[in-house]
Amino acid sequence: MSKVSCVLILLLLPSFGQDLSGRWSATHTAGGVKRAMLLEFRHANGDLSGVAGIRDDFLWPLRNPKLAEGKLSFELSLPGGASGKFEGVLSGDQASGQLSFEISALSGAFEMKRTGPPTRFPGIAKGSQPDLTSLSDEFTDANALKQWKRFSEAEGRPNRIAQADVRDGHLSIIPSSGAWWAGYHGAYLFKEIEGDFVLTTRLKVTGKGGGEPSGIWTISGLLVRAPAERQENWVYLMTGRGPAEARVVDSKSTVNGINLWDITPAQAGWYELRIARLGPLFLEMCRPDGGDWTLRKRIVRTDLPARLQAGINVTSDFKLSSSMPAAKYNAELFPGRSNSDSLTLFDYVRFQPPPQIESWAGRDWLAISDQELLLLLK
Repeated sequence: MSKVSCVLILLLLPSFGQDLSGRWSATHTAGGVKRAMLLEFRHANGDLSGVAGIRDDFLWPLRNPKLAEGKLSFELSLPGGASGKFEGVLSGDQASGQLSFEISALSGAFEMKRTGPPTRFPGIAKGSQPDLTSLSDEFTDANALKQWKRFSEAEGRPNRIAQADVRDGHLSIIPSSGAWWAGYHGAYLFKEIEGDFVLTTRLKVTGKGGGEPSGIWTISGLLVRAPAERQENWVYLMTGRGPAEARVVDSKSTVNGINLWDITPAQAGWYELRIARLGPLFLEMCRPDGGDWTLRKRIVRTDLPARLQAGINVTSDFKLSSSMPAAKYNAELFPGRSNSDSLTLFDYVRFQPPPQIESWAGRDWLAISDQELLLLLK
């Protein structure tokens, strides 16, 4: 073999011999603050994909991951909407470089270390699904509410719904109080469902007078929850006024009373929200009226049971709830102290079985693109 051939082989080895597949731990240091993260990569047949997050259940896909001649780059989004780009160098089971954001205070050093082989995420199951459409509600019947279970009655809690009625093809809910976050409870109407499903609603959130809500975290949407024994375990997707004056779409995953959340900007008016369950994978999608569906979040919850509560919820009392422990807040209504300026109109709530894709049976969810998922569930 000639010297030229040997040199060419050595030059090609880094790009063909490096495999990122596996679990990686990472630290992001900016402004003197060190943040821990985790990443997961799949690297096969020249295709590279990955996810990142701060907890196993709450991950987001990496965009444009690339590895060439030992140089690694990818783009990611942090909860709250900040987008950054990593550019660094891979050396064996470690990588280091810079994670840059438009907000300079967030930019800083980023270091990664491989900690193990790829996680064996449960694949998507193949099987027949029951007809769930009978659980749906178009809110054209004034007696429709009798078909829904109230959280307060089902679990012996205070009734946080001041008014709920069906008229003109909509369900109208005005809460007296309530805050769905961490271990705190709010207004909730649900049906029990087992196995995989697609749950969709169309709603509009306003203040009681029809304008903008006066309080922060005045949001409503979909909640899928394990019946509580001691600690709260659920996922939700909601929209309305967020932590400031702006409208948001809020995605949360709560594990044993500890939640992670991720918000993105939204607009006022009607929104459609959707949560689909495919085994341990929960897909959250949203779109404003006249807009396109967006895959908002992938959440992996291997801990949730087959049978869940699934329905619509309202949060309206964040300031008061955050001033006391969850156990105290959940036990009382605090008339005169709650300041709930919230009115939600629900146009419909629809339950459907997910479409069956033969080729997806047993497939790793991480290998399925956003585009495929949107096409499946649109």
